[in-house]
Amino acid sequence: GGYVTDAMLDTGSNDPVVPPCETESMRLTAGRAVGRKAQNNPGRDGTDMWAAFEKWYFVSGKQFYPAIGGAPKDLASAARSSGWSVAGDPQSRAIVVIPPGVLDAPAAGHVAWVDTVSKRADGTYLRLTEMGGPGMGPGTWSARDVKAQKGLSYVLLP
Repeated sequence: GGYVTDAMLDTGSNDPVVPPCETESMRLTAGRAVGRKAQNNPGRDGTDMWAAFEKWYFVSGKQFYPAIGGAPKDLASAARSSGWSVAGDPQSRAIVVIPPGVLDAPAAGHVAWVDTVSKRADGTYLRLTEMGGPGMGPGTWSARDVKAQKGLSYVLLP
């Protein structure tokens, strides 16, 4: 959330003068299931899964993490088992599960946060925020645009 600056206002207190902002990204999306939740990030610090879960947490308005785990390549099935919606078509507000060998993913697979989905003349593109992406080491945040591929799965934030 954010506040209108009250640095120059005499309000008689140090309290904010307006309520926290609610953005579109913090609102639940109809048709997306809410599965098991966790209060702490279930990913190992510095990994792609940890980063994707952190993005989920912040986009949810710091409400919760999804209670799912396992190898990145198995995240979609783990999410289904935990009650979350998983789609096969590109979706924003989602964790994309990238199978081994697709989009330079390693043998364990890779996950990233999908910030946006856009249509271009040559196909559908995803704007990803990730950690440990191609050419990056553990603990390194990066962003990239990739063309959506068959075989990707999307774990949907409600």
